[in-house]
Amino acid sequence: MTNNGKISPLLGADQTIARKHNRAQILNRLRLQGAVSRASLAKQTGLTRSTISRIIDDLCNEKLVHEISSSQNDRGRPSILLSLNPKSGAAIGLEIGVHFISILLTDFLSTPIWRKRVILDDDANWVNYIEESEKLIHTAVEIASQKNLPLMGIGVAVWGMVNYDNRTIHFAPNLQWRNVPLESKWSALFHVPVYVENDANASALGEYYFGAGKKIEDFVYLSIDIGIGSGIISKGRLFRGASGYAGEIGHITIDPNGVKCSCGRHGCLETKAGRLVIVQRYKDLSKEENITLEQIIQRGQAGDPIAKKVFDEVGEALGTGIGHVINLFNPKGVILGWSLGQAFNLLFPSIERSLQKTSLPDLRQDMVLIPSLNGSDAALLGSIALVLDQIIRESIH
Repeated sequence: MTNNGKISPLLGADQTIARKHNRAQILNRLRLQGAVSRASLAKQTGLTRSTISRIIDDLCNEKLVHEISSSQNDRGRPSILLSLNPKSGAAIGLEIGVHFISILLTDFLSTPIWRKRVILDDDANWVNYIEESEKLIHTAVEIASQKNLPLMGIGVAVWGMVNYDNRTIHFAPNLQWRNVPLESKWSALFHVPVYVENDANASALGEYYFGAGKKIEDFVYLSIDIGIGSGIISKGRLFRGASGYAGEIGHITIDPNGVKCSCGRHGCLETKAGRLVIVQRYKDLSKEENITLEQIIQRGQAGDPIAKKVFDEVGEALGTGIGHVINLFNPKGVILGWSLGQAFNLLFPSIERSLQKTSLPDLRQDMVLIPSLNGSDAALLGSIALVLDQIIRESIH
């Protein structure tokens, strides 16, 4: 499926698969356009009006779609418009990060209903995170119930590696989690589908649905915070690799003789461009101890030469990593995530210079480098997108 609402035809598919495929195409078109007539859907999708009518009838019976108003068609006659039904259900999204949990409750149109962010103690263990998350989810479920919105699913973005084969959080180093079966645990507890992704993948899907990637079918989202990861969208779908670990750009070797990374190797990109690295580099150069990344960015925007030097160095390293990504995946775009997206104008010149040296010209020529539009909510919005994506694409997985 693509963000222009088109889905390539299925050759040799049986009627059931084809019908579900067409259903996904109609849902995606309604998601993108908001309000469409049956005639317009037929014209845009290439499906017959009888096929459109049968599928719309089913979707209306399931309350996923409703008729919202009438307008005049090109012959001056009334035309019923169709739209996704915001009252068809609710989605819950969580982001589980280092020392925090964020939760968002939306309707089927992704309109926010309730959100909250909880800060956890530095010594909180995985049980504390799970218990606090479950309290938040129970609250969201109650709010959805009060609004007569059935829960459609729970999406979770976690700062760690998610094994897509056995549906567990394989390893979250900064949270000290290993092999946590969150999907199965919460599916049994809340009696709805639960979808867990690492934060970079979720952020990429969030940008595709709601942000800078809405008009780009092939792009790479760079998640840059304590660690560095990436989410890859290929032909409008998340590319996860064999087991779900694709996109570990933070562990591309930039300097084989560099400092030791948390993964045990030397000179990884994370050792050159992560949040903590930037802050420490600025401290080393300025001899100033109490400083945050946000303050460094502000100083860089104000012309501070030390901040400019630090961001030049970081941009050079990022450009090397992005160059490898361009050469491997030939994306149409690279989206720079929130933490350093705020410093986009400070990083762009040195990234561009580095790309000239590390990426092939033909692959780089039409590629765009842009900042995230979802900002610090990228992973949280992505967790909502996980639920919507499953509902819309359910039939073609």
